[in-house]
Amino acid sequence: MSTPELDAADAGGSAGAIYAAVFVGGMLGAAARLGLSAILATGSLPWAILLANLAGAFALGLLFERLREHGLQGNARWAFWGPGLLGAFTTFSALQLEAVDYMRAGNAWHGVLYLVLSIALGVPVAACGRWIAMRRA
Repeated sequence: MSTPELDAADAGGSAGAIYAAVFVGGMLGAAARLGLSAILATGSLPWAILLANLAGAFALGLLFERLREHGLQGNARWAFWGPGLLGAFTTFSALQLEAVDYMRAGNAWHGVLYLVLSIALGVPVAACGRWIAMRRA
């Protein structure tokens, strides 16, 4: 996504542009997560949040490595895609809340399973994203 604000920040522009990029990216990421939750709102586990966290971990790993290669971390483009869009799309706090909800409802097994799957699968998919980005360099 290219806007005058993002381009200005990429060229050493204002911190305001970076905050705006996080804000806009965050709105879009949260909306995408909400849409995914509406589409996948069935089953015994919150599959939508698990899918969002795994896809986001992969995308963040890929993005992080690609932007690092080009020295673009810390600029508005990174702020939009990283902490903004993907930060809002992935939802570690929601993951924790879902696990607690399972445990409070007397279904500790689902809570623990959900946490284990999220972490056990999230780390490798983030690593996979970085690996793919490094191979394309």
